[in-house]
Order: sequence, then structure tokens, then C-alpha cells
Amino acid sequence: MNNETNCCESPATENTAITTREERPTRLAEPAWNATRREDGADIEVALPGVRKEDLNVEVSGSRLVVEAKRGSANSPGRLIHGEPAPDGYRLELRLGNSLDGSALSARLESGLLRLAIPLVEAAKPKRIEIV
Repeated sequence: MNNETNCCESPATENTAITTREERPTRLAEPAWNATRREDGADIEVALPGVRKEDLNVEVSGSRLVVEAKRGSANSPGRLIHGEPAPDGYRLELRLGNSLDGSALSARLESGLLRLAIPLVEAAKPKRIEIV
């Protein structure tokens, strides 16, 4: 038996046969996201399908916000035979404006949607001036 081909396949058809992929490096994708401005801060929504809370990391360092998430492999028990495989995880890096207080950021994950609320720094909040 020829070790280069599978049973009843010629080398020409073997190249187009569906095969199991070898180990590949981790593929990270930038998730879809949007930001909206509020009077007292900003809200950011990040789409993270297939991500669990325990596989999510949100960090703020100075004006840099980094969201990293890993997808569980249990989400796709079958073997992909056609199409683009889902990413292994997500990475999003944003720069926060000086008027936003990243240290007071709050985060909530619901049904694959990460919601971040970032308040304004105290100095950037509007102040009412009393006229005497």
C-alpha cells in the first residue's frame, strides 16, 4: 500500500480531501465594538460570542484599556469541514481620553456582550457655578 495516499484516492484528489488540521498558532480577532458618550462618562459595548466570564480579562493601565478573551473549545464539538474557523479568542486595545476615569470602570458580561461603563474624572464633570 502506498503511504502517500489514502485508500482509493489518487494524489490529485488527496490534495482536495478534507483532512484534520495540524496544531496551529492561537488566532485572536478584534471583536466588534462601539462606544457612546453620556453626560457623566462613556459606555463601550464589545461583542464576545462564545466567551465565558472566567475566560475574560479587562485591564486599565493609565489611558490604555485592554480586553482579552479566550473562547472555549467545547463550543464546537464537531470537526470543521468547510468555512472559516471561529477565532480562538479576542483582543481589543483602546486609548481612553483624559476626561475618562479608567480606574472607576465597571464591567458586565451578558449573553456574549461585554458592557463597560467609564465615568468622567471629577475635574471633567460639569460644575454649576452659583452667581452671587
